[in-house]
Amino acid sequence: MNRFYRVLLISTLLIGSVVFAIEAQKDEATENYTKWELPKAAKARFGKGGINAIQFSPDGTQIAVASSIGIWIYDLKTGKEIDILPGRSQSIAFSPDGRFIASGGGKFAFRGGGLQLWETATGQKMQLIDGHRSASELHFSEDGKTLVTLEGWGDAIGRLDVETGEGDVKNIEDRSWEKMTRRSSPEPYALTHDKFAIGGQVGKIELWDTTTGEKLSTLSGHGGPLPAVDREIVIPEGVREEMFFPDAGVHVLVLKFSPDGTKLASGSKDKTVRLWDTNTNEELAILQKHTGWINALAFSSDGKQLASGCTDKTVNIWDTDTGELIATFTGHLNGIVALSFSPDGSMLASGSTDGTIKFWNTQTKDLLPISITEHTKWVKTVSFSEDNSALVSVAFNGITDFWNLKTWQKTGSQNAVHGDLLRGSVLSPDGTKLASAGAKATMFFEAGSSGATLSSQMADRRVQLTEVGTGHELAALNETDGVMDPGNSMAFSPDGKTVAFDGSGKIYVWNTETGNSVNISLIDEENVPENPNNADGNGDFEFPPGLMQRHIIPSISALVFSSDGKKLISGNMGGKVQMWDAETGVALAPFLAGQDMEEAVKGGPGNFTVTYSDIVRALAFSSNGTLLAVGSNQKIRLLGNSKQPPLKDAPRGAESLVFSPDDTILVVGLRMGGIELFDLTTGKKITTLNGHTATVETLVFSPDGKTLVSTGQDGTILAWDWNEAVK
Repeated sequence: MNRFYRVLLISTLLIGSVVFAIEAQKDEATENYTKWELPKAAKARFGKGGINAIQFSPDGTQIAVASSIGIWIYDLKTGKEIDILPGRSQSIAFSPDGRFIASGGGKFAFRGGGLQLWETATGQKMQLIDGHRSASELHFSEDGKTLVTLEGWGDAIGRLDVETGEGDVKNIEDRSWEKMTRRSSPEPYALTHDKFAIGGQVGKIELWDTTTGEKLSTLSGHGGPLPAVDREIVIPEGVREEMFFPDAGVHVLVLKFSPDGTKLASGSKDKTVRLWDTNTNEELAILQKHTGWINALAFSSDGKQLASGCTDKTVNIWDTDTGELIATFTGHLNGIVALSFSPDGSMLASGSTDGTIKFWNTQTKDLLPISITEHTKWVKTVSFSEDNSALVSVAFNGITDFWNLKTWQKTGSQNAVHGDLLRGSVLSPDGTKLASAGAKATMFFEAGSSGATLSSQMADRRVQLTEVGTGHELAALNETDGVMDPGNSMAFSPDGKTVAFDGSGKIYVWNTETGNSVNISLIDEENVPENPNNADGNGDFEFPPGLMQRHIIPSISALVFSSDGKKLISGNMGGKVQMWDAETGVALAPFLAGQDMEEAVKGGPGNFTVTYSDIVRALAFSSNGTLLAVGSNQKIRLLGNSKQPPLKDAPRGAESLVFSPDDTILVVGLRMGGIELFDLTTGKKITTLNGHTATVETLVFSPDGKTLVSTGQDGTILAWDWNEAVK
C-alpha cells in the first residue's frame, strides 16, 4: 500500500472515529440538550431561542433551525435534537451535496452572529479567512463550491471558497451608510445566484446585480411613496404609525427567490403575496387569501408551489403557474415566521412564534405526528418555587412552561392567559401566581432581532391574576386604563399580595386579596407645558389626529417595591425616579427629577419629535433596604447611601438589575446580552457572564441563593451556578 492510500485510510478512520464519538455523546445526552454548549458558570439552558429560519437537509433526513443562539439539527424520524452549532443565526443554507451548512447572523456581527461555515458530518466549524462580516442572506452555487453572501444591511456581496475558506467582499457604494442616511426597519432581503432583492416600508422592491453591485430595477405594487417631511418624525408611544405614514400599511416584510431565480415572491402588511418575473419585472400574480401580514415565504424545489405564512396563524400553498390556492393549514397559536419544503416537496415545515415547528403532508394536507418545540421567541418573566426544585417561565405570548431543576427537563406547559401578546406580566415571588395585561395583536418579528419590530395591538382593558399550574383566574381588575401603554411595567410586592402596574398617565396599586386599588395620577406630577412646542415662538402646539395629551407624558418604564413592601419606586422614560407610599399612593421623596418636557418635545404642529435622553430601564432594592439601584440608558446609579462608592466603568444600557442575596454584589443585565457583576464594596467589576445574545429581560435568585436565573429576549433561560460565577 503506497503512502497516499495509507494517509487516506488513516484520515478516513480518524474522521469516522470523530463522527462516532460525537454521535455517541449526543445519543447519551439526547434527553438533556439543556446541557449542550453552555457558557462558563452556567448549569443549564432552557429554551432554544426563537425560530429565524428552517431548512431541510438535501437528503431530507434532517432539518436545521436557525435560532438566536445557534443552529439546532433535528432527526426527522424522531423529532429529537441531534446537535447544536452555536452562534446567533438568522439565515441558513445547506450546500447542494449536503457537506456544509452555512449560517449568517444578520445585520449585526458584533452580537455574535458572524458568518460561519460548518462541516455537517463532524459538526466542526471551518476556519474562514478574515474579511467576511455578518451575513443577512446566503446562497450556494450550483456546484456547491462557492458561498455567496449578502452582507450586513445589504451593503456588500461576499464570495467564499468553501474548500479553502478564502474569499472576497465587494462593497456596494450606493448602499453604503454615507449614501443611505435613512434605512427602513425591518428591511427584508432575498438572494439568488445573480441578483439580490431589498424590500422597504413604502412597498417598493429593489433588484440589484450581485456581480456589478448596480441597481437593476424597482418593482412597484405594494404601495406608493411616503409623504415628504422636512425632519425626522418620532412616533410617540401608543400612536399607530399609520397616523403619520398613510402608506405604512404596505411595508414589505418578506422576500424569496424561486430556486432558479426567475421568480420573486413578496409578502407585505397589505395582506397580499405577489409574484414577479425577475427578467421582465412583470407582476405575475397577486395572491389574496390571508387576513394578516405576510411573515414567511418558501418555494418548493421545482418552483411550482409557493408557501406563505401569516400573522393570522395560517399557512397557504399556492400554484405558482395559475395562482390557485392549493391548501390552507391551521393549528399554530401565533403567527408564522419560517417555512421550508422538503427536497421532494412532499412535506412542508412551518415555524411559529408559539415556539413550535409543525410538519404537513402536502399531498394529503394532513398534519404529521412530528413536532419540534421549545423555540420560544422572547421570555418575559421567571420565578422559582419555594423549595428551589422548579422554575416557572412565561413567554411574550402568555405560554407558561414548568422546568424541573433536578432533572433539567420541562415538566409541563399551559396557555391560559390573554390573546396573542402579554403587554405586561410578572410572576409572584413564589411562582404560584401570574399577573398580566394582554392584547390581541398582529406581530412581525424580524429574524435575528429581539422583540416585536412591528405590531398592531388591541388591548384588553383588564389586568388578571392567574393561578400558575391550573390556569384558573383568581381575580381581575376590569375596565382599567392600565393596559393602554405598550410594554406595561409590572411589579409584585415581596409578600405576593399586591401588584403595581402603569398605564395612561397612572400607576395602579392593586391588592389582589381585597380587590382594592389605589390609582396614582402622573399628569400633574410631570407638569406638562400647555404649549410644549412654542418655546421658539412657532405658534400654539396642535396635537395630530388621534394623539391625546397623555401621549407626551413619559411612560413608566420600571417599577419595584421596597423589601418590606411599604414603598413603591417608579422610573419613567424621562429619567424621573419617584418614591410612593404603596398603601395610600402619596408621593414621597423624589430621587431623580428627570428630563424637562420642554426639552423633550420639539417641533411644529403635526411635525414634532419626542426624544428621551436617559430612560430608566431597571430598578432594584437591596434586601436590607439601604440601596436603590437605578439603571438607565446612560448610567447606573446607586442611591440611598452617601458613602457607597460609585460603580467603576459601569456599562450603559442596563435592562435588568438584582442585588445578590447578601447585598454585596450588584448583577446587571445588558441590552446586548451580557451580565456584569460589580463588587459593592469597591465598585469594581468582578466578571461578565456571557450567554444571552439579546437583551437580558429578568434576573432572579433562587430562595437558597445558590442559583441565578436570567431570561432573555433571545428566547432562552440560563441557570447560573452562583459560586462558580463569582470565583
